[in-house]
Amino acid sequence: MRFKDTIKLAKKAIKEGKKRPELYSDNELQYMVLALARAKKQLKEKQLQRKKLKGFDNELSETRNSNTRRRKDDGVRSEGKQPKQSGKS
Repeated sequence: MRFKDTIKLAKKAIKEGKKRPELYSDNELQYMVLALARAKKQLKEKQLQRKKLKGFDNELSETRNSNTRRRKDDGVRSEGKQPKQSGKS
C-alpha cells in the first residue's frame, strides 16, 4: 500500500475511533497512531531520496553534450577519408 494511502486511512480511523470509542480498543488506537507516524516518516524519506536523485541527474545533464555535431574540434576525432567514386565497383 502506498504511504499516502496508509496516512489517509490511519487519520480517518483515528478520527472515527475518537468519535466512537466502542469501535477500537486503546491498543488498536495506539497502533494506528504509530502506523501514521511511521508512514509519514517513510514518505518524507522517500521524497528526500527522490530529490537527491533528481538533483544528481540534473548535475550530470548539464555537463553532458548530447549534440555531437555542434561540438568544436578538440583534436580527438579524426577526419575520415572518403572514396572518390562512391557506389561503383
